[in-house]
Amino acid sequence: MDVVKACIGLGIGILLSGCAATYESAEKSYQKGEINEARKDWESLAKEGDVRSMYRLYTSARRTSGSDIEWLQKAADSNLAEAQYDYGMWLHGKEKYQASKDYLEKASENSSQKAKSFLSNNEKTFPLWLKVEKGDENAPAKLGQYYWEKKEYLSAVKWYERCTEVDIYCSFNLGLAHANGYGVTQDYKKAIEWYLLSSEKGNLDSARNLAWLYEDGKGTEVNKSEAFKWMKIAAKKGWKYASISLGRFYLYGIGTESDTDKAIALLNPYSGKDLSATYHLGRMYYLGLGVEKDYKKSYQLFSSKVLAEHAASIYYLAEHHYRGYGLEKELSKAFELYTKAAEKGDASATFRLGWMYANGEGVQKNDRKAFYWYTQASEKGSAPAQNNLAVMYDSGTATEKNKYTAFKWFKKSAEQGSATAQHNLAGMYEDGSGTRKDFQKAVYWYAKAAQQNHQGAQSGLNNILYRVTKKYINVSESSLYAKQDFDSQVIKRVGRGDTVYIISNSRGWSQVYFPENNSLGYVHNSHLR
Repeated sequence: MDVVKACIGLGIGILLSGCAATYESAEKSYQKGEINEARKDWESLAKEGDVRSMYRLYTSARRTSGSDIEWLQKAADSNLAEAQYDYGMWLHGKEKYQASKDYLEKASENSSQKAKSFLSNNEKTFPLWLKVEKGDENAPAKLGQYYWEKKEYLSAVKWYERCTEVDIYCSFNLGLAHANGYGVTQDYKKAIEWYLLSSEKGNLDSARNLAWLYEDGKGTEVNKSEAFKWMKIAAKKGWKYASISLGRFYLYGIGTESDTDKAIALLNPYSGKDLSATYHLGRMYYLGLGVEKDYKKSYQLFSSKVLAEHAASIYYLAEHHYRGYGLEKELSKAFELYTKAAEKGDASATFRLGWMYANGEGVQKNDRKAFYWYTQASEKGSAPAQNNLAVMYDSGTATEKNKYTAFKWFKKSAEQGSATAQHNLAGMYEDGSGTRKDFQKAVYWYAKAAQQNHQGAQSGLNNILYRVTKKYINVSESSLYAKQDFDSQVIKRVGRGDTVYIISNSRGWSQVYFPENNSLGYVHNSHLR
């Protein structure tokens, strides 16, 4: 009589207390949620040498204990392929790479496809892992590079963090990872920390990238001087991209005084070969930046093959044709090139297309197409396009008249410094068109336009000043400040009896308009009567 039949005949009480457990009965208990009972049975069976129970103690553990790992190892040593794979992977996680490899190879020999795949996929990395285990200090950097090239950035970052004291490119790549969000959350402050660590140890790539972050104010305040300092260090060996960037710094006076000779010396070697160098040389001759304007030279540079698909360069080529710079004026050719640049996203070219359609230059006049291109350019941030689009909404040209939308675009353009838009916005505030009447704001924007010598802004001011509150300076000496702070920049000195016009009040300060030079600034209320 077998055991199961004998137990059936003994009654329920004896069955529960006296029958021997099997692997299958423990599995049934586990599936019913009787986890502790199942594990007790598997442990009893494991002690009797049941290999499957040894392995099941590991796989059923909620939190793997040292005892569970011991049973996993025993199952692996008993030649169970699944256990050999899992134990091999556990060893791998503990960086016991040689033992891991041994168990995975045993699992592979026992037909474990997972083991075979892992060994095959890591054929190049296992030798490096083994070197790490043996204490080779160069191996982490090589592993970081391997994963970086495969774009497995999370693993790359893990290894790069372990080699920063040995290899300066480990901290450089960590800076790059944090700057771009490769395998980590994008964090420019941490990028700066890693670049600084690497730069201070002589890594010129880190110095260059650090300069770019200081220039753009990413992870720090904009600091052109610091940007120049690091870019100069980065370029000291004549490396291409750092040299080109340093040439750009000298050309535009970024963090240093403008020095065209140094700019040309740094940019010229890459003329016609590098996009950035060629483009900035073209602008130098087009705008006359430190040199005589030379439109033939600028046209030649912007026509370089390296700039053939560069939107801003195509725009400048169009400008040559549109204005007849260095060649005969040809509006149809200009239109063709503006179109190409606009399709590549250049905002200035997009604006110019709107202008040409609006005025019938080089193409048949078409207000609807003008409206379309002005809209596209406005959304790209073009101030002149925003002003012109506002004019179309204000007048209802090629669209329904909409004073509120007109006001919105005038304001965007004005805030970017367009004198025409500032004058138009002032008029909207004065008339209450598209917004509520606000004579103080009208004064402010008329003054901003007048500061740029906009024709009509001064008369606009003269006609509206009587509508705002007038006050006088009541101390012998005071100042118009850039901010509501005595330590901020002084805009203008004023004295007792000088007349100012109140634009707004806040926190004990008044924003005022002062007629001399159409000055705008803040005066403390205690200095006014």
